[in-house]
Amino acid sequence: MAKTPSKNGHASAKPAERPPTAYFLSLEVENVRCFGPKQKLDLSDGNGKPAPWTIILGVNGTGKTTLLQLLTMFEIEVSGGGGKRTRIYSPAAFVNEIPDGLLRTGGKKSCEIRATHFISHQLKQASSTRLDFDIEFLDEMVFQYSHVDSSTLDLPLCVGYGAGRRVGILAFLEEVEEDSPRGTLFSDNFNLRSPEEWLLYLDYTSAKKSNVQEQQSIRRDQAINLLKQVLWEISDIRFIPGEGVRPKPRVEFKTPYGWVPFRQLGYGYQSLATWVADFASRMVERYPESKNPLEEPAVVLVDEIDLHLHPKWQRELMDRLTNLFPNTQFIATAHSPLIAQAAANLAVLRRVGDHVIIDNDVEYIRNWRVDQILTSDLFGLDSARPPHIAKLLAERDAILGKAKLTKADEKELKRLEAEIGELPVGESKQQRQEMDRITKALDRLLEKEGLKLE
Repeated sequence: MAKTPSKNGHASAKPAERPPTAYFLSLEVENVRCFGPKQKLDLSDGNGKPAPWTIILGVNGTGKTTLLQLLTMFEIEVSGGGGKRTRIYSPAAFVNEIPDGLLRTGGKKSCEIRATHFISHQLKQASSTRLDFDIEFLDEMVFQYSHVDSSTLDLPLCVGYGAGRRVGILAFLEEVEEDSPRGTLFSDNFNLRSPEEWLLYLDYTSAKKSNVQEQQSIRRDQAINLLKQVLWEISDIRFIPGEGVRPKPRVEFKTPYGWVPFRQLGYGYQSLATWVADFASRMVERYPESKNPLEEPAVVLVDEIDLHLHPKWQRELMDRLTNLFPNTQFIATAHSPLIAQAAANLAVLRRVGDHVIIDNDVEYIRNWRVDQILTSDLFGLDSARPPHIAKLLAERDAILGKAKLTKADEKELKRLEAEIGELPVGESKQQRQEMDRITKALDRLLEKEGLKLE
């Protein structure tokens, strides 16, 4: 601990400044699963700093989950004294567990992965340094090269959540063997920490006299505030002690329909609350001395972040999480145009022949409508209308494209138009109603003039 002069001239203890942490700026892959020639995933904001949010899009089977899994491999766990495990970056670290099927089938016998990191105390801090890390996989042995003294570099908490985000039962007072912060990215057998268990643990420890009682009370309030801000229309959270000979305490959430136990909330509520609470509880453990651990550095990887979420939730989720976790870098996959619309940094995975390429130079869509995004190169739909209507419109356009229409063509046009019906115009319900009134008024005006609106 550093010593600094006090006002009376004597030396006083001053807490040492925490070392800077590492965020991702890019990830390069070559000969990995569906990726053949070298590809680069840009995770920056375009100005040399990590993007707070990066959304990875692509059809199923184009390697979105693979990229998230690879990002977890730059944090190495090593065994320490007393059975403890420490996270380090090492000049030559050996990893025994290689993800199954990592090498590209039919490709070279080795593959390469490179990550460029942004080293800083905060996500948006002005000054920083860049560091490159390489991993080469060859004949079941993994070598990681870097030029970093691990004692001068602090690792941010790196957590990952797969699409199978199951709610588990975790007794916080006991050690749990399978409590991996990234396990669900690799296996559906892993359970996440239960938000209800976490809240009950914080409530219990905040009520029991100890030297951490006051701190636990603050943590409980922070956890309650977190879930109230993340979960839409949840206005309050309360603790029920339970009744009977063996009372079972529970947590209830106040919804527009009254108080509801956690397990009876909708699945969208449960799924979102589970991975967010799991992440928050790990932040508390990683930064126990922080006044607000949620504001500390972290990297979060989420597969299918739009899973089970209503479109309104999808639209607002990123802003809410950024406000709660201001120094967290989020890297997520999605299939939702609403998520893409709200993201500042996008990458699209496209299949070209027998391999996948990463397109970081995508169209600027921040001011586009959802239907325009769906028919852009990001999603590649031919039409935003229902398939049967799109087919009828194509048939109508083909007839109208003829130089001269026959009676049979005119008859077919009438049939198609009757089946198509009125096509709404305008973005909102109000705009569609206004356009409908304008069209009807114009019809009446033309009728008086003996004309007809074509």
